[in-house]
Amino acid sequence: MIVAKENETKEMFYKNLQLLPLWLRESVLQINERELWEKVQIRYNDEGYPICRYYEGSRNFQITSVEPLQEAAKWCKTLSIQGTGAIFMYGSGFGYPLFEVFTQKQPHTLVVLFEQNIYLFAAMLHYFDVEPIIRTQKIAFLIGDIQHFAKAFDHLFFSIVFANCTSPTLAFTSMAQRNFKAQYLKIHQYIFSQLGLFVFYIGNDHLDNLIGLHNLLANMKEIVLNPYISCLKDKYKDVPAFIIANGPSLDKNIHQLKKIQDKGLIISTESAIIPLMKHHIKPDILTIIERTKYTYTYHFENIEYPEDITLLCLGLVDKQVYPSFPGEKIPIFRNMEAINQWINKHVGDGSALDAGANVSHLALELAVYLGANPIIFVGQDYAYGPEGITHSKDAIYLQEKGKRARDVLESKPIVYVESNDGTMIPSNQLWVDFRKGLEGKIASHSHKIMINATEGGAKIKGTKCDQLAHVIEAYCTKSIPYPVHELIVDHKKRLSIMERKEGLISFIKSVEEYASLFRSLSREAVKGKLTCREMIRFSQDKDSGKYRNVLEETYQKHIKTYQLFIGNDLYRCFSQQVIFVYFYLMNRLGLIDTSEKITEIFEIQHSFFHHLNIVCQSVSIYLEDAIEPLEKLLEELEYMETKG
Repeated sequence: MIVAKENETKEMFYKNLQLLPLWLRESVLQINERELWEKVQIRYNDEGYPICRYYEGSRNFQITSVEPLQEAAKWCKTLSIQGTGAIFMYGSGFGYPLFEVFTQKQPHTLVVLFEQNIYLFAAMLHYFDVEPIIRTQKIAFLIGDIQHFAKAFDHLFFSIVFANCTSPTLAFTSMAQRNFKAQYLKIHQYIFSQLGLFVFYIGNDHLDNLIGLHNLLANMKEIVLNPYISCLKDKYKDVPAFIIANGPSLDKNIHQLKKIQDKGLIISTESAIIPLMKHHIKPDILTIIERTKYTYTYHFENIEYPEDITLLCLGLVDKQVYPSFPGEKIPIFRNMEAINQWINKHVGDGSALDAGANVSHLALELAVYLGANPIIFVGQDYAYGPEGITHSKDAIYLQEKGKRARDVLESKPIVYVESNDGTMIPSNQLWVDFRKGLEGKIASHSHKIMINATEGGAKIKGTKCDQLAHVIEAYCTKSIPYPVHELIVDHKKRLSIMERKEGLISFIKSVEEYASLFRSLSREAVKGKLTCREMIRFSQDKDSGKYRNVLEETYQKHIKTYQLFIGNDLYRCFSQQVIFVYFYLMNRLGLIDTSEKITEIFEIQHSFFHHLNIVCQSVSIYLEDAIEPLEKLLEELEYMETKG
């Protein structure tokens, strides 16, 4: 540990500053220096180590004891850090606990430092040389309050280093517990709530990813022969948009929707379309997020829709959906999702929506993209109705046809949530997660007026409650500028077949390249399996000590090999579930300090490579099978181009 003397603090600060990530460096530089040293006061003890006291208004806190090294060592002994993949450290303790952790931990262990007080962090940079810690590349700084580090945390989660964090050791420093316990508990609760949502969004099913890929490839004709969603951007500025979900409370006010007529946009989520049609309410837009075959079975099979309803849904919906819909349609690319981004790069124009995990999330993003304001939620219960009802009475889900969907909901344990009237009402964790996702999106669009006209159900943060009749009277005062389907027809007339053909040619080439690349990854996985078998044999040898170096080198080589499988976003999209599962199993094993554990770690790695091989083989087969249909579509475009 290198400590700056009083006349060296400025030099130390600027040296450390250059090592920080850009977002954090900019944040530290924004601190008013006079204010910093009013809040943080430092003196040196007899041994020459800085002692910190923090002032906040009339209160002050002793951040370090007069014997900071001894205090840090004593605290660190209470932690179980041997063999752990990651340490979530709450509070830097003005640096001493941080340096002690790096002295005691194993080289591979990642430390994620949460320091809620940026003034203390900035002061620490003046007094300690943090370069030795940063150079290990095993430190992640998440500094400031939750809003300040949220984006950095999201970025960390979607990087390879976070695979080490599947079974972290929690370390609250003495300073954090003594002086700022409430603040750090709030951060802790947020982090694990976000981790739950991240895992929820990633999913745990490789087949689900393959279905999405299959559907997007199968829907390529719809993608190249229809306008992009960008043709509708801000076309309905300050027009009220009513997002209709299919909660049980929809029955209370569905009849009011007829009063909207053409004075607002009605956006129907997938399962709300049947109740709306039964009440002779024609939405402007139908939107869908699900990729399974049940979307078609429930809401399109043998159902006639008017031609002036527009279908704006993800391009990954079941391949039967688009051909069965008679009206105008636009396949939407999902933003920040690897498969969609890859296809969009070649046959799209870059426009995409952050669809979220629930169809109401997509509907909200769509309303915002169109420029709508206010945005009104109707039938958005996220809770059970009287007698445990899950949907409106006309929903497919309450019929025999929807038994499968009902069974899924009935399998969920009941949780209780706050209602719009302040009482506690029954819900389930799936709906709670969906609601939290919607609340996050609402918070990110704070410039929009969000109204909950559900008249029942769970409270949705960021919305104000009002009766649907009042909202319609207040906001539906003039006609919308033009029907959605007419806008699309107009843009469809101007569509360039030549440009779409060129994009498709580029995409076919990329499909061929990725099919080959996934085959190469598959071969790497097979090689890894074979090596693991050999290492298992070495570890079980009665004289296994002579293989110690080769076992350690092979283990570390495999850890690096796994990074190949998330070498780019498309690789990661398909392998991330396997990566997280097997890093969790390896991290849970802890310190590899016996021959039995050496055998076990290579057995885990063998299974790891086995499943990576399955993933890569399946993706390469899907891509290889897609080439012929794509080439036939190219022939169609060439024919259309010659016909003019």
